[in-house]
Amino acid sequence: MAAQLLCDPDQAEWIRALVTAGLLPPSSGGVRDPGDEADRLARLREEIARIADALARLGTPGSGGAAERRGTFEAAPVVTDVTAPEVRDVIRARRLRDRFFGTGLFEDPAWDMLLDLFAAELEGARVSVSSLCIAAAVAPTTALRWIGRLTDAGLLERAPDAADRRRAFVKLSPVAAVAMRGFVAATRAAGLSMV
Repeated sequence: MAAQLLCDPDQAEWIRALVTAGLLPPSSGGVRDPGDEADRLARLREEIARIADALARLGTPGSGGAAERRGTFEAAPVVTDVTAPEVRDVIRARRLRDRFFGTGLFEDPAWDMLLDLFAAELEGARVSVSSLCIAAAVAPTTALRWIGRLTDAGLLERAPDAADRRRAFVKLSPVAAVAMRGFVAATRAAGLSMV
């Protein structure tokens, strides 16, 4: 059999070439019926080609292959009927603790920021960095450090104010927005409070 050159082969062509090369009978001095051997090889090549094409389709987008079936196992978007006033009530309840136990004992700036941004998202409002620092109920330097950490973690997104370059706005990232809705749904399903 003549040598075949593969120029920029796809996965199916590689599989066909490798399997075909492995199925060729070794040269021997025995007598064989060339017609039987040729028919057998032709059938094997057809079957190998069919298998190779099926394997190549498994990873091809739009083919309904394994890559697409994996995507069907993702969780459906969480739908909750939480409102901004409900989230603001949780924030107020958290601030009430300071009245009875003193300030600084229950600091949790990351959660306070996420709650404030979640309420703002539900209201369709924008939140400036300075406003978010106030919502964190900690020193501004601590709040800024937490904004940096949450941004680095992919939970917050910052955008400059087009009208005033000295100001920047902060919002929940899409990942954080989904997580907040999931948290609300999970706490409600368990009969728990968001506090």
